[in-house]
Amino acid sequence: MAARAREIVSAGSAQARLGAALRNLRMERGVSQAGLGVLIHCSADLVRRIESTERFPSRETIEACDQALQSDGALADLWPAADEERRRSPSRGATSGTVSARFAPEDSSQLIAQWSASGQALTVPVQEKGRLWVTEEDVALTQSMLAMFRQLDHVHGAGPFASQLSTYIDSELTALLSRPVASSQAARSRARVATGFLELAGYQAVDSGRPGWAQSYYKRALVLTTQTADRAYGAYLVAVNLGHLALHCDHPEIALSWSQAASAVAGTGASPATRAAISAVSARAHARMGNEPEATALLLQSETLLDASIPGDEPPWAGYFTRPYLADEIAHCLHDLGRAPAARDQVADALDGVGRDRVRRLAIDAALLASTWVRSGDLDRACAAGREAVGYAARTSSGRCIDRVSQLLLDLAPHAGYQAVTDLHEYVREVLPAAARGVATTRRRT
Repeated sequence: MAARAREIVSAGSAQARLGAALRNLRMERGVSQAGLGVLIHCSADLVRRIESTERFPSRETIEACDQALQSDGALADLWPAADEERRRSPSRGATSGTVSARFAPEDSSQLIAQWSASGQALTVPVQEKGRLWVTEEDVALTQSMLAMFRQLDHVHGAGPFASQLSTYIDSELTALLSRPVASSQAARSRARVATGFLELAGYQAVDSGRPGWAQSYYKRALVLTTQTADRAYGAYLVAVNLGHLALHCDHPEIALSWSQAASAVAGTGASPATRAAISAVSARAHARMGNEPEATALLLQSETLLDASIPGDEPPWAGYFTRPYLADEIAHCLHDLGRAPAARDQVADALDGVGRDRVRRLAIDAALLASTWVRSGDLDRACAAGREAVGYAARTSSGRCIDRVSQLLLDLAPHAGYQAVTDLHEYVREVLPAAARGVATTRRRT
C-alpha cells in the first residue's frame, strides 16, 4: 500500500502554516507537547490539536506560545491570516458547529446512505407573482462566473482565488438561492449551477490542504442535487468528489464503499463518462488496497464506457472525463500496484492530452512520472521529469502540487549524493522554496 497521505498541506493553508510553524518551533526547542502545555497553562491535547489544525487557537494562546518558545512574535505574525481564513470558512453554510480541517468519513456516510435510499428528486414549487424571480438568464450569468472560476483554478490552483470564490458563494450565490424561482426548470438550473460552485470550492479546499472543509462543501452540494432532478450528478459527487477525498486521506475502503453506492444509484441511466469516472474511483480504491484483478476489471469497464461516450452529449460535470483523464487514473492505479513501467506509459498519455492550460494536472502527472523513474532506478530521467513538475508547480499556487514535489524529493533522498539529484534540489530551492520547506518539515516530523 502507498504511504499514508498527509491531510494537512502546510503550503496551502494559513491555519496549517500556523500549526506547522508551532510544531517546528516546539521541536527545534526540544519541548514536548505536554511541556509546552505546562508553559502556557493548557493541556498537551490542545497543543496537539492546534498543531494538526483540529482546533483554532486564540490570539492569546499563540502569543503565549511565542513567549514560551522565545520566537520573537513569529507565531503571532501568522495568526491574522489564519483568523481571516477561518472567518471565510464554509462553517457559515454548515448546519451547526465549526468545520474541522480533518476528514471525518462518518460525517458523510449517513448522508450518503440517506441519499442512496431516497428515490425521487424534490419538486420545487414556482413562486407567486410579484417577486424578484430567478430566471434562466440569471442562472446563465451565474454559470459564466462559475466557468471563469474554474478556468482560474485549472491554471493557478486555489491560491488567492479560493477566498474570492468563497466570498462569491457567501454573497452572490447565497442571495440567488434565497430568491423565488420563475419556473421549475429555472429552479433545477439554479440548483445545478450552485452545486457546481460548491463542488469547485470543495476541490479547492482539497488543493489547499483542508479536507474537512472539502467534505463540508461536497455534502452541501450533494444536498442540492436533490433539486436538480438528476441523480446521476449526485452519484458523481459521491464517487468522484467524496470518494477521491477519501483516497486523498488514505481511506480506500471508504472510497470503495461510496463509489459502489454511487454506481448502484447511477445504474445504466447515467451518461457513459459519468459511469466511467465512478468505475475509475472504485479501481483506484482497489489498487490502493493491492487488489489488482478487481482494479484491472474496473479500469477495463471504464474504457468500454468511454468508447460509448459522445463528448457533446455528456453532462457538464462529466464532459472533462476523456481518455487522457482516464489515463491519469490508470497511471495512479498502476503506480500504487508497483507497476512503474506500465504506469509510465499511461502518465505519458495523460500529459499529452489533458491540455496545456491544466497546469496543476500537468504538475501532478509530471511528478508521478518522475516517481515511476525513481522506482525503476533511472535517476537522470526521474530528475528531468521532476524539473518539469517543479516548473509547472511554480506557475500555480496549488498546495497539492507543492506536496507532490516534496514527496518526490523525499523519494530521492537516499540518492542525495547523485549530481542530478543535487541539481534538482537546488532548482527547487530557487523556484519552489515551499516544496523544499515541506521536505524539511517532514524530516523533522519523522
